[in-house]
Amino acid sequence: MTLDRERPGPPGAEGAVLGADLGARLEQLAGEVGAALDREFPAPRQRAGTALRSLAAMWDAVLAETLHAAEERARPARQAELTLLLSRIREAESAVTDFRLADGAGLLHRIRAALAEVRDAAGVEDLLTRVPEACLSLGFDRALVSQVEDSVWKLHTMAIIRDPRMAEEMVAAGKADPPALDGSLVETDVVDQGKPGLVFDVQNNPRVARKLVRISHCSSYGVAPLTVQGEVVGLLHGDCYHQRRDVDATDRAVLNLFAEGVSQTLGRVTVLDGLSTLAEGIGRLATTARLPAPRPEPPPAAAFGLTRREAEIAELLAAGESNQAIARRLYISEGTVKTHVTHVLRKLGAANRAEAVSRWLRRDR
Repeated sequence: MTLDRERPGPPGAEGAVLGADLGARLEQLAGEVGAALDREFPAPRQRAGTALRSLAAMWDAVLAETLHAAEERARPARQAELTLLLSRIREAESAVTDFRLADGAGLLHRIRAALAEVRDAAGVEDLLTRVPEACLSLGFDRALVSQVEDSVWKLHTMAIIRDPRMAEEMVAAGKADPPALDGSLVETDVVDQGKPGLVFDVQNNPRVARKLVRISHCSSYGVAPLTVQGEVVGLLHGDCYHQRRDVDATDRAVLNLFAEGVSQTLGRVTVLDGLSTLAEGIGRLATTARLPAPRPEPPPAAAFGLTRREAEIAELLAAGESNQAIARRLYISEGTVKTHVTHVLRKLGAANRAEAVSRWLRRDR
């Protein structure tokens, strides 16, 4: 796994994949520069950061050739050709930079839209069920949300473009044998450090959940923490399996921004769930308070010559109540209860409580 410090460059440094038109334009320019300098330049048709580096290499090469041509007093047509190439490289760099800025703004808009899809979740369960589908709208092909409880990775819900059956299989496998976050898995690092990460060469990586990666066939994935009050309580995974590309710093940044927004909502719905549970408990207590447990109706006070209080004590003894419980029930001290019990035993002619209860229960026979 790589954390932010392990792979140079700011999050999102590479940018999105270039559009078809701009990519074709850069490919043509690379061919013309290569022909003019009699050397090959790779077509910068990948991400914005890569394209800018390729254009910078072309600029340096053409500029060096332009200065050399001036020193050698090359024919004017050659100098004009090189100057025009420099101008076109600069224009291409501006176009890529504009694309990068526009993509950044668009990306933030998509993250906001994805978060809007889950913010009205009714509770924790509803939120976690909806998060993976929303995550797919950010450019991931597969997304998985999990909970972390007692150092155990508990898979919750997964969404996969075009393959819901695999999603069900993955979650079922994870629930059947929840992976332990004991340091053997890279997810442990994310939980311990509270930072997002990228995992590469997954099929050969010794620090991944083998059963899950065998099912997924993925080659790389990103993972970001879900945090509530400073504690990592869940994980969000995403990959680009159907696009047949590895995740990169941009994907990590997107996944983490989305996870941070989800964490805020998760914190709120967790509190609301807790308040709902508390309210239900208070409701039950209120119902219990309104309907107190009926106290046993004492038998006639004359039975066995017991007083009304002694008869009440005898009835509670027959119900199996202890001296302490009887004291709480009748709002008297345990000492007073013991005195009453002694009188009950004497009047019933019983040697112990059990015998007293037996005689009391047979009083009407």
